[in-house]
Amino acid sequence: MFKLTQTILTKLRSNNANVSVMKCEKYLKSTIAEAKNTQPNVFETEIEEEEGSKSRKYVKSHNSMVAAVFASLRPSNQDMEIKTPLTDDKISKATNIDELLSISEGTGISRRHALKVVSTLAEWSATGKARLADFESDFRFIKLCRILSKGGKLNRNMSRTSEDLSTILNVTADDEAARLVANLTLDQSVKVMTTLTMRKRRSVSLLRSLAYNITANCEQLDLKQSADLLYSMCTLNFVDENLLTKICADVINELSTDVRKSSVIGSVVTSLGLLKYKNCEVLDTLSEWILDNSSICRIQDVFSLFVTLATVNHLPSNYEKLFQALLPQLSMSEARKPLVWLNFVWSLVVLNQATPDHVSSVLAQDFVNKIEGSKSSNVFAKVKLLNINGAAVHLLKNYDGPTLDPLSSVHTVNIAKTKEKTEMVEAIMDTVKNLIHSENHLGTNVNTNLGFSIDAKCLLDKKCNPLAITEENERRTDVTKIAIMGYDYHNMCRGKVEPTGANVLACNLLEAQNYTVLNIPYTEFKITDKLVHRVQYLENKLKYVVK
Repeated sequence: MFKLTQTILTKLRSNNANVSVMKCEKYLKSTIAEAKNTQPNVFETEIEEEEGSKSRKYVKSHNSMVAAVFASLRPSNQDMEIKTPLTDDKISKATNIDELLSISEGTGISRRHALKVVSTLAEWSATGKARLADFESDFRFIKLCRILSKGGKLNRNMSRTSEDLSTILNVTADDEAARLVANLTLDQSVKVMTTLTMRKRRSVSLLRSLAYNITANCEQLDLKQSADLLYSMCTLNFVDENLLTKICADVINELSTDVRKSSVIGSVVTSLGLLKYKNCEVLDTLSEWILDNSSICRIQDVFSLFVTLATVNHLPSNYEKLFQALLPQLSMSEARKPLVWLNFVWSLVVLNQATPDHVSSVLAQDFVNKIEGSKSSNVFAKVKLLNINGAAVHLLKNYDGPTLDPLSSVHTVNIAKTKEKTEMVEAIMDTVKNLIHSENHLGTNVNTNLGFSIDAKCLLDKKCNPLAITEENERRTDVTKIAIMGYDYHNMCRGKVEPTGANVLACNLLEAQNYTVLNIPYTEFKITDKLVHRVQYLENKLKYVVK
């Protein structure tokens, strides 16, 4: 009887009968949204259900009234402030439905008391202490509903925003919302996270509950749901490793079926790159799908694949066939936008697949001018230009194409460090200064003009003794030129603790200039460790690279 009311009252439950009015109200608000989402046509389809004695008109008006009740709940400050210990005590000590509903007899019943009685009935209904059929038609219960719905009108905006469970956002600051998540289906959980994304509401407690609920669900995500979840994690900067594992497993299973939508594949690929998530199996599977379905793939999805592979520094198992089949189809005209082509060529440089023609196309002065003059260009675009220019000079063999003008404004790009990176570099410097005391024996934050800086630079002889940093000493064959590079969380891939493609390229460029690169990942070098432990760690590392 009345599925909407049943859904609301089943979902609306709390830890005890004395739950606060505010919490009850939050439950009521969020539950009505879910009920409407799972039964979007409830006001039209519930008409002729139940016993034949229920009239069509009564059921429809009853449902409308209940909807108005839950859509319009707003606590009254005046009600909250009035102390009514006798009535409150009577409600809390009620043992049956009749005792509870007797509160509505007479006049002067407040919204607070009405809400408290309804929430208690909801709890009893959920725990089996009472049946919905025992009170849903009682005139006293209907009276309480009318009190709650008084003055509440459902406008179009309110009904529209509640259709996708978005009303649950009203309680994102509380643990109550997180508890509600446990009652959602897989599809509903995905919709809630999507709604959070659209509203840019980053409630970590709620997101964690959603991630746990989705991961624990044995039902398989379809590709659209996987793409939506990955996009949400990118937008909200919320990453859950367990959820990512489930998504990747389900994407692999879905790709084994007859998938014909390139756009959703492109969304998955792009999000994996933005998250810097390195799962070799799913990347191989996506690469195989795009190769097999290249005739129906959107060109931007193919470009995205190469950028993502470069971001996490992964060559798929079919890379030879992939590059042979797809590279001839990708051109600057197909990219349409300079930044798209720049990102693509940069990805080929990282993956060691760029040809001189690729590199010269972005280092040509007219292309550089487009990047410098573009409003959409940013620091990262100029950094990539410097990376490519460095590859042209130090990595590409027999390259005779254009390079960046030494006076180009690209060289003046200011590369800002994240807070975590700054803290790690400072910890490294404090540590290394205990091993190399003289300032002229140690270089810090050395600008390479290649799109990155060296955190610390030093010269060590065969006995690990530091030498002054001079051109003469750098040319000596018995001296090891060391570049110390600290990798914080942002410099590493997720899924696999490995440097990102950008950092691998930086190492290759340094090694091409006769540097011995000493990588210090945050997983090994803890800035919170005692100084003596950090000194021992760094000293052992330096001795190892010299030997």
